[in-house]
Amino acid sequence: IQFVCLVTAVSLVCAGCGKQENPPAPTPAPVVTNTPAPAPEAPKAEAPAAPKVEAKVYAPEEAKDHIGETATVRGKVFGVHVSQKGDVFMNIGAAHPNAPFTAVCFKQAIPTETLKAFDGKTVSIKGKIKDYNGKVEIILDAADQISE
Repeated sequence: IQFVCLVTAVSLVCAGCGKQENPPAPTPAPVVTNTPAPAPEAPKAEAPAAPKVEAKVYAPEEAKDHIGETATVRGKVFGVHVSQKGDVFMNIGAAHPNAPFTAVCFKQAIPTETLKAFDGKTVSIKGKIKDYNGKVEIILDAADQISE
């Protein structure tokens, strides 16, 4: 037995059974481009480390203009006062009450005798510059915040 199919542009009709079928959708031809294959990614070089930026250094009289900054204030100690509670106040730049800047150490975070040893010397105080009731200060929490 031989089956003959008639092909038309719209449909296929089987000559043996007379069943009508839609032709399959034509397969699109593959697209050929002249684009080269992507180059393999080069290893990423690490960015050089940012240079360590030293904190700004201010004179005691300049500290008032830099409230809120973390910086260093450098000046001569004109007296070290210990309160009845044991808090230590270092007057820097002038004697109390005219000191333009004070380093304050609460609850003996640094031994009192260590701080008293700086009296009369020029020191650098590192930390966040704050205003406390019109007085400019840095709170000392650790010994590494103060140096000669």
